[in-house]
Amino acid sequence: MARRKKTSFTKFHSTIEDIEEYYVDSEDSLNSFYDVDFNSGEISVKFFGYSKKELFDELKERKETLDRMCSLEILVAIEARIKIDYIIRGQDKLKDQFSKKIRVVYGSKENRASLKDDIISIWRSEFPEHKTRLDNFCSALDYRNWLAHGRYWQPKKAPHVHKYDYLSIYSLAEDILNNMNLIESA
Repeated sequence: MARRKKTSFTKFHSTIEDIEEYYVDSEDSLNSFYDVDFNSGEISVKFFGYSKKELFDELKERKETLDRMCSLEILVAIEARIKIDYIIRGQDKLKDQFSKKIRVVYGSKENRASLKDDIISIWRSEFPEHKTRLDNFCSALDYRNWLAHGRYWQPKKAPHVHKYDYLSIYSLAEDILNNMNLIESA
């Protein structure tokens, strides 16, 4: 039997702290950029001819875009953490019961295991205390899919479009990272 090659991890995945810092810096920058004093006579060429309402509406649109982008980044960061945990448990010979169950799935699917149907399903069955946070994460993954695939359709589960924002996604990520024992390295 051929020996499987271990997955090599990169350092390209973001931490939620990195994303939070980017979000705050970007929001501060947007607020500064759109802080226009119409009475001063010194208006950026970009804003020439804008009304105060047009300026406010554009700032609001830019902040909504930032919110969606950072929400997506956090959701994929959490997905990466869960998958890293799955791969480590699947490749290494950890002795705990949970890792043994993960190894069974990893043995047949390796890196092709479904996040929801395989990995999260095992988490739910082995750790019922995490069921609510995992259900919340799965719901947020529907939002992630809608964001990642272009937002061109009206989702059947339309409430998730308006249910999530950056702060709710950040809060969900903190809850997962602070309460679930996700292995980062062997």
